[in-house]
Amino acid sequence: MTTSQTGRPSAGIIGRTLRLMLGMLFVWMTYTVMRSEDAAFNLRILIAFAGITVFYGIVHFVVSRYGARLNRWFGAVLAVAPAVLVFALGGSLGRVAAVAYIGVSLLLQAMRGDGGCEVLAIPAMILGRRTHLVCILFSPVDWVEKHLTGPGGLPG
Repeated sequence: MTTSQTGRPSAGIIGRTLRLMLGMLFVWMTYTVMRSEDAAFNLRILIAFAGITVFYGIVHFVVSRYGARLNRWFGAVLAVAPAVLVFALGGSLGRVAAVAYIGVSLLLQAMRGDGGCEVLAIPAMILGRRTHLVCILFSPVDWVEKHLTGPGGLPG
C-alpha cells in the first residue's frame, strides 16, 4: 500500500480486490432489481441516486474545507450514517438507491486505488480531492496489508 501525494492512504491489491468484489455484488443486485421494475420506479431510483450524490458532494465539500481537525473514524461514521439511514428508512426505493450508490463508490475506489471513505468516493472523483476520512470496512484491511508488504511480505 502506498500513499498518495497528498498524504492520503491508498488501497493495496487486497483492499482493491475486496472493494471491487463487493462493489460488483452491489451493482449486480441493483441491476437485478431494476431490470424487473417499471420505468417509473427506475427513474425514481436514478433521482434518489442523484440526490444522494448531491448530498455527499456537499458533505465532501464541508469536510474537506472545514473538517480537517475532525477525527478520521468519527467523521467516517458520521459520513456513512445518512446512507445507512436511507437504506433502513427509505423503503424499497431507498434501499436500491443506497446499495447502488455504495456499489458505484466501491467500484470507483477499486479503480482509483483510493483508501478513503467509501461514501465520499464519487464526490472525491468529481471534485478532484480526497478527504482524510477512513473507509470503515476496508481501512483495517489496508493497514494490515501495508504492514505485510516489504521483505518477506506481499509484493509491493
